[in-house]
Amino acid sequence: MTGDAILVKEVPQNEIKVGDIVSFSQGGTNVTHRIIAMVKEDGIQKYTTKGDNNNIEDKEKIIYEQIEGKYQFKINQFGTVMQVLKSKVTLIVLIIIIILIYLSKRKMENKRKERKEKRMKYKEKEE
Repeated sequence: MTGDAILVKEVPQNEIKVGDIVSFSQGGTNVTHRIIAMVKEDGIQKYTTKGDNNNIEDKEKIIYEQIEGKYQFKINQFGTVMQVLKSKVTLIVLIIIIILIYLSKRKMENKRKERKEKRMKYKEKEE
């Protein structure tokens, strides 16, 4: 689905078969579709692809050199998260939040350290 991130793995041409999901470069974009047919034309292996949610096959056949890799697994909506993080405003807000969390944690650690030192001094006075 659009917005999902996928992991693909380069595979030798002889490991690609009908039914495999592959990512390939077409017209400057990366596309991930299923191979529905394979045919040799002029001695070159060509693949017919189709998106699982499409009713018709892709107009252009692809060749092995266009294939970036074979689908391994996906992370739902991770691509959408990455798109949001590409925004400079979102990135700045995220960095500020991380800095605030870090500073808060340091402040809490310092308070604990001070309390511990006070307890140690108090125990020394009692002895």
